[in-house]
Order: sequence, then structure tokens, then C-alpha cells
Amino acid sequence: MKKLIILFAITIFAGVGFAQTAVVSGTTATLNKNLEQNFVEFKMPSEVTTEVVDKSAQYYTDYFTVDFKPETYIARINIIDQEAQARRVISRFLLSTGVRTVNFEGKDYTIMEFYSNFLE
Repeated sequence: MKKLIILFAITIFAGVGFAQTAVVSGTTATLNKNLEQNFVEFKMPSEVTTEVVDKSAQYYTDYFTVDFKPETYIARINIIDQEAQARRVISRFLLSTGVRTVNFEGKDYTIMEFYSNFLE
């Protein structure tokens, strides 16, 4: 039983250690301005490749397109329509690329917290 608990604890700490964080630059005002112009930019973790972004983005073409620059790791999500579903689907895209947290204004948010606070 003791070994099982230790194994479980190690698994949880390893999972947290490998959680990938995307970064959104700017302030809430800049983010809102960008969203009004139908885009948002994320600096993806260095582990994210063009292939991962392209594979994930292909499922969401009804809602947005993604322009990824591998040299800077910037993923620009161009929202097609300003309906709420399009912004909600951004969280699915981030999860499918391996991102688990978003750093914005110096604070880490889970993807759902980021969506609730800034995209909804």
C-alpha cells in the first residue's frame, strides 16, 4: 500500500512538472482589442512543433485558423466568427497541443480559468 501511494505521488508530481504553459503578452486592454479584431496570440511552449499545431488546428477550421511561426513559437488564432463557441473552442485547441496553463499578466491560469476570465 505504501508503494502504491508513493507511486501515485510521483506520477502526480511528474505530471505537474511537465505541464506546458502558453504565454499571452500584453494587458487585458490589449487582449480585448485583439479579440475585437478577431485574433489572439499565444507564445507556445518550445516543445510544441508545427506538426502538432497543424494537426490540432485542422479540427477547428469552422471556428478559427492558426498561423504558427516556429521560429518565435507564436500561434496567432484568427477567429472566423465572434460567436461564443469559437472562443470556447480555443481552449480545446490549447489542450490538444499539450498546453495546460496560460500565463497572462504575470499570473498562471488553467485553460478554463483563462477562458472564463478573458475569453468568455
